[in-house]
Amino acid sequence: MPHQDTEHLRINIQSMKAIFDRLIPQETSSLVRHGNASLDPGWLSVVAILCMGWTARGTLSERVKTAYTVAGQLFQVSTTVTRQGLMKALANYGQPLLDLVITNISTQLTHWKGYWTTAGKVTLAVDATKFSAPRSAANQREFAPGVNQRRSAKYSKKADESKALTVQLLTTVFWHLGSGLPFRWRIQGAAGSERIAAREMLESLPENVRLVGDAQYVGAPLWSAIIESGNSFLFRVGSNVTLLKSLGKWKICDGFVYYWPDYMQRRDQNPLVLRLFQIHDGKKKIYLVSNELEMTDECACKLYRQRWGIEVFFRSVKQSCERSKLCCQTPQNVITELNWTLIGIWGALFAGKDVLHQQGANLKKLSPIKVIRVFYLAVTMIACHTQQWAPLTDLLSQSLLAVEKRSNKRKANRGHPCKKRKRQCGKPTIIQATTAQKRLAKFYLE
Repeated sequence: MPHQDTEHLRINIQSMKAIFDRLIPQETSSLVRHGNASLDPGWLSVVAILCMGWTARGTLSERVKTAYTVAGQLFQVSTTVTRQGLMKALANYGQPLLDLVITNISTQLTHWKGYWTTAGKVTLAVDATKFSAPRSAANQREFAPGVNQRRSAKYSKKADESKALTVQLLTTVFWHLGSGLPFRWRIQGAAGSERIAAREMLESLPENVRLVGDAQYVGAPLWSAIIESGNSFLFRVGSNVTLLKSLGKWKICDGFVYYWPDYMQRRDQNPLVLRLFQIHDGKKKIYLVSNELEMTDECACKLYRQRWGIEVFFRSVKQSCERSKLCCQTPQNVITELNWTLIGIWGALFAGKDVLHQQGANLKKLSPIKVIRVFYLAVTMIACHTQQWAPLTDLLSQSLLAVEKRSNKRKANRGHPCKKRKRQCGKPTIIQATTAQKRLAKFYLE
C-alpha cells in the first residue's frame, strides 16, 4: 500500500504539472518586472491559482503557505512568499499577466471541435453577480455606493440605506455557451453598470459573436455598439422597453419591430430593426429581440434556455467553492483576489472538460462541484505528504489562545448594516391605581 500511495502521488504531481503547463503560457516569463520584483510571474500564477481557486479551507495566509508548498513539489523549487508579498507581486504585474493567462485559456477553446460555435456563431451569455468583501474603510470608500453620497440622500427604505454601506463587487461575465466556461469578465464597484461593462468588453471578443442576455441588457448605447462591432445579440425585453410597429417595410405580423426611442430621434440616429420572439417558459410569456432577422423561433428559444448555465456557474463559484465573500482589506488586493479566484476555478473546470473532450464524452455531463473537490483533494494530499508533522502532544500543547493587545482606540463600526440596535431598558412607568382597580383588588388580596 505505501508503494501504491507513493506511485499515485507521483502520477498526480505529474498530471497537475501538465495542467499548469497548459494554463500558464510561456510568454509570462517575458513580462517586464517593476521595481525590485524577483518572483517569476509564471510561478506567481501557479501559487495564485492554487491558493485562491484550488484550496478549500483556512485563512488566506494559510492557503498561500499550502500553495507555495505544492508549487515547490510541482516544479522542484524552494521559493516561499508571504500573503502580502504574493498580493503585492501580482498587483505589480497587474493586468498584463491576467490578460496573458485569460487569453491563453480562451484561445484553447477554439480547438474544441463542435463546441466553439453554437447555431453558426460564437455564442456568449452575459450576466452579472456580486461578491462581498470586508468592510474596511478603504473598501467602503472604493466599492460602497452610499459612503460617497451626501447625508441628505433619501432612501425609500431603511434597508436600502443600510445596503448602500455594504462592500460588494459587481462582476459582469461573458460565459461561453458551447464549452460551459467563462470567457471574459469585468469587475466594478456595487454602483457600477452591467451594460457599460458589457459594452467595454466588446473590443476583447473574437469575430462573429452573439450575446445572449436577460432584461438588464437593453438600450440603444449597448445595442448600437454590438451592431457596429459586427456582432449580434438576443436579449430579453419587458415593460422597460418601448418598441414600434408599422414604421417601415418590416411588419409586426411577420415578427419584426423597430427600436427608436425619443433620444435617438433627436440625435438623428437610424431606428434599429429587430426580430421579436415570444416564447413560453411554462408559467408566462417571455419576449426576446435580436438583430439577426433570419433567426427562427426554435433557435431563439434554445439559445435563451442555455443561458441558464451562467447562473449555474455563479452558484458553483459562490456556494460550491465558498467564494461569495473575499478576504482582502484593500481595494487593489480584493480585485486581485477575485480575478485569480475566477481564473483558478476556470482553470479547474477547463482541465476537467479537456479530459472529457479527449475521451470523446459530452462536456455538459461534467459536474463542476465534483471537479473542484478533486482539485481540493489533490492539493491537500500533495501538501500533507510534504509537511513535517510534529507529535500530537506537541501540537495540542501549542493550541493556545492568541495574545491580543487591548486597543486604546474605540473601534468605529461605520454603520454596519447587520448590527442589531438594542434599546435600553430605561425606567418602569409607575402610575396611580384607579378606584375601580382598588375595589377589584380587595377581592383578591383579602
